[in-house]
Amino acid sequence: MKQIVIVLGIILAVLSFIYGAALPFMKAGAYISAMGNLQKVRSLQGFKDNFDAVFNFYSPVGTEEITKFLANDIVNLVSQEQQPEAVSRELVAYIEPHLEKNNPRHLMSGAQMRMILWLRYQKKDDYMRTEAYYKQILSFGPKLPPALYGLFELYSRAGDKENMRKVGETILSYWPSDTNIRGLIQK
Repeated sequence: MKQIVIVLGIILAVLSFIYGAALPFMKAGAYISAMGNLQKVRSLQGFKDNFDAVFNFYSPVGTEEITKFLANDIVNLVSQEQQPEAVSRELVAYIEPHLEKNNPRHLMSGAQMRMILWLRYQKKDDYMRTEAYYKQILSFGPKLPPALYGLFELYSRAGDKENMRKVGETILSYWPSDTNIRGLIQK
């Protein structure tokens, strides 16, 4: 009986190491390699293939972080003015399915990407998706400043004075000393 417990303990320790450390370490290494390979990528398909290898590598830990880092990189790429619209849209379309719908950081990246697309190309779908991302974030935490201020900016830039005022009043209910928001609402 004692030997069975020892063997089971060893097996449990090995599995814990594999699933808790080795696989996440290997996944992180795959991501670092994919980032290094970006200089060799010459097409959108090459970009997708490069990162699909990372996303398809099984690890119980690491995908959330990799998605967060890559989404941030895509926000930066989409922000570049010389980036063609088709490329920006493909990059956003690539990362969006990887964004976790219950992760405010992932949703914030989605909102930022869609906001950039909407500001640059003025397509209603981008506006609607930006708004949906911010509202989803607020469903997790109604006081999250990045989502409240992002939604305020969205409505402000769209000229939606009524929704801008509502969100502004919400912001002021939490942070009454925000004179910038107070001034924008009063205009």
